[in-house]
Amino acid sequence: MKNRKIYFDILRIIAILCVIYNHTNERGYFLYALPCSMPLKIFYMIVAEFIAIGVPVFFMISGALLLGRDESIADLYKKRVLRIFGVIVIFSLIQFAYKLSIGEAEASVKYLADNTINQNIVPSYWFLYTYFAFLIILPLLRKLVKAMSEDDFKYLIILYLLIEGALAVVLYLLGYESYSMFFERPFFDRIIIFPLVGYYLENRVPREKYNSTGLKKLLFASLVTFVVFVTMTLYRNMPYEEFTTYDKGLYTCGLTLVLDITVFYLIKYLFDIRIDNASVSTRAYKMVTMVGSAIFGVYLVEGNVRYYTEFIDAFLSDYVGVFPAAVVWDLIIFVISLMISFVMKRIPGLKKLL
Repeated sequence: MKNRKIYFDILRIIAILCVIYNHTNERGYFLYALPCSMPLKIFYMIVAEFIAIGVPVFFMISGALLLGRDESIADLYKKRVLRIFGVIVIFSLIQFAYKLSIGEAEASVKYLADNTINQNIVPSYWFLYTYFAFLIILPLLRKLVKAMSEDDFKYLIILYLLIEGALAVVLYLLGYESYSMFFERPFFDRIIIFPLVGYYLENRVPREKYNSTGLKKLLFASLVTFVVFVTMTLYRNMPYEEFTTYDKGLYTCGLTLVLDITVFYLIKYLFDIRIDNASVSTRAYKMVTMVGSAIFGVYLVEGNVRYYTEFIDAFLSDYVGVFPAAVVWDLIIFVISLMISFVMKRIPGLKKLL
């Protein structure tokens, strides 16, 4: 029986590839900041802007699959909350032991506790902490979506695009990089807006609404979004020397939701509407679902794999160019991490967590 919706696994694969590429930094992700021709600079910007869909898509998948379920709070904590808590603890310990072995950590309980609580052992594990928070408020979000009408969802999406998107662009052009600290926008937090949108697209939008006309409209909206982002990035013109861990000169705002919705819509249209599970060969179905089920493990180890495979990118860059080398390196990291994830899923104890 092909009960697992294959398009969710395809979305997971796309999202993790984006996340991995996002972590390539000057070797791939922000090539736009390095000396190159203007056409190449714009191309690299577009790639980097698209890459931003990775984490939002993961949250949209979670919303699509979890917000409509009937589940007691006790079951939620047993099945999900404690699982993610266990992942944070166990993999923080694993990464701590690894860093200790290479001299990048201090051998003390206080160091381990401080860095686990503050999410400093592996910076990319921030997603685990955010997802943990999402699971804690999941019962409330489930009640919320039951009460929301289609117009409510549309209102939320429009508000987000206007306030976090259009208004942010206008204010930036006027010289303001942020709003008043007292203008709270809780419903626009990633653990709320993206799951709600994912739930809406999966459970409230009728199947007949997924068609070529709707896709063309979204693709056009995405094109406009890319134009805005590239133009604003060029206008911002942030020097490479001023880049930080979380700000690499690329202009982004709430309009990224347009790209997120487009990718979700496109993959659902192609692999759920036009080609449903029954039309996919059993072999292809098993392969995609097997890979999709191991994506969480890929996320947990890709940083380590990336560190030990940097020489591949350095070697390939001399022969095929920096961008093709980064793409190939991205795929190699993915494949190796996938193999490790398959192995971890066979280890007693870890299997239940992954």
